[in-house]
Amino acid sequence: MLQRTPQAFINTCFSLLWNSGYSVTIDMDMKGWVQFRSEIDPHGCVNAAFNPDFHRLEADNSFWLAIRRRSDGQIIACICDRLIETEDFVEDQRTMRLWYGDPGAHGIKPIQLAQPRSAFPFVSGKVGHHGGLWVDKSERHNGLAWLLCRIIRAMTLQRWPDTSWHCGTTLEPLVLKGLPHNTYGYTRWDLIVDEYFPVTGENDRAYMTSIPAEQMYRQIADDLSLIEVNTNKQVGDVVRLARERHCDATVPAMMVG
Repeated sequence: MLQRTPQAFINTCFSLLWNSGYSVTIDMDMKGWVQFRSEIDPHGCVNAAFNPDFHRLEADNSFWLAIRRRSDGQIIACICDRLIETEDFVEDQRTMRLWYGDPGAHGIKPIQLAQPRSAFPFVSGKVGHHGGLWVDKSERHNGLAWLLCRIIRAMTLQRWPDTSWHCGTTLEPLVLKGLPHNTYGYTRWDLIVDEYFPVTGENDRAYMTSIPAEQMYRQIADDLSLIEVNTNKQVGDVVRLARERHCDATVPAMMVG
């Protein structure tokens, strides 16, 4: 049996992906991610939190993963991650700093929090933030999103061991489908936006998803025990086993205000 470390989890997941016909590319060039997302969806929303036009995004604080189909080398899934050092992560979202760095310089005004400040967990210190998750239509519903979210958290802990939280942003239609818990693996999702959201350019309800470091480590150990004995199976089969195993687990309450 393997040690239950982030690196062991990463290695095991990469083996699972390889045996399922995929390869993984780790890239520190966030401009490359922006270009890729713009090419595959010219009219879509490119998450400003991972756009170097708004932030200093270098090898020491950000990266993105691309999953390629080995049969043709095509990228069929990706996800981004960045490290944020903050005194108050909720305030970074209220002021829109998370997305636009210097919001005032871009004509972006603060939002009004959808709930009282006391309703949110106090997230501070070194925070991993994921986004830019995309899976090609031809490869959806086979577990890649589930696996990518867990790999990105393990890589956060491996690269920055003193990370205290990992967070993301999810719009309400995906929350209503249960994705923050069942697919992304977060333990909380708190309504933070209920108005015009500059990131999407629309009136939206958006949630801050979060998981503290101690629960990330427990999740890694729990999932690794399943994946390590099933690396000869396909990703989709392993994820189905994981979901069956957790189907009776208690789901934490969703904070909706």
